[in-house]
Amino acid sequence: MRLIGLFAWVLISSVWPISTQQLEAEQAKESQPADISINHDINMEDQPMGMILWEILRGTGLHGGSAEITGCSDLPRGQLQIKQGATVQQAMDELVAANPGYQWALRDGAVNLMPQSGAPLLEARISKFQIDATDREIPVLLEDLLRLQELRKPEAELGLSRPRVGQEIIAGAAKINPVARQPVPIHLDIQNLSLEEAFDKVVSFSPGAVWIYRETDCNGVKTYTVEMRSDY
Repeated sequence: MRLIGLFAWVLISSVWPISTQQLEAEQAKESQPADISINHDINMEDQPMGMILWEILRGTGLHGGSAEITGCSDLPRGQLQIKQGATVQQAMDELVAANPGYQWALRDGAVNLMPQSGAPLLEARISKFQIDATDREIPVLLEDLLRLQELRKPEAELGLSRPRVGQEIIAGAAKINPVARQPVPIHLDIQNLSLEEAFDKVVSFSPGAVWIYRETDCNGVKTYTVEMRSDY
C-alpha cells in the first residue's frame, strides 16, 4: 500500500505543475488584448489613419492613440479591408503592411499607431498630474495635460504651437443616440510618463476611446491639435 501511495504521489506531483503551467498559459493567451476579435467588417479607403484605428478598436473595449504628421496638404490617408472575426492584431498588421509609413505597438493595453518618423512632442515627459474626475470629463483631462507648463519648453524647441481658434479637444461619438448613463468617477495619477503614455492612461477610462494627435508643418508654421473618438 505504501508503494502504491508513493507512486500516486509522484505521479500527481509530476503532472500537476504541467497542468498549472498549461492553464496559466491559456489564461495569458486569452487575456491578450490583441487577440480580441473585431465584430464588424472594415472597408475603408483613403481615410485618415487615426480614424482607421478607431474603426478597428470600435466595439472591442480597447483604447489607444494615433499620430498623424502632414504638410499643407490633406492628412496622411490609408486603407484597410478586413472581415468580421479578424483579431485586432491581424487588423493592425494588415494596416501597417498596406501603409508602410506607419508602425503599431501594444503597450499596457493601449494600441498605438505611429509614423515611422515618430512624433517628438509625444515623447515629452509629464512629471506629475493627479486629479479626480468622471469619465465624461476625459476630453477635458486631455486638454488639461496640454496646458501643463512643462510642455512649453519642448513645444518651443520643436517650433510647435496650437491654433488660437478651436483649441479645445474634440470628442466624437460612435453612437448617434447613445443610451443615457451615469458618469463614472475616476482617479487619474500620472507620474513620470511621456505625453503619449499619459494620453493612453487618460483614455483608458473610456472603452473604445482613441486619441488622435495631428501635427501640421505648412509654410514654416508648425501647429498641432488633439481630438478624441469614443464608443460613448
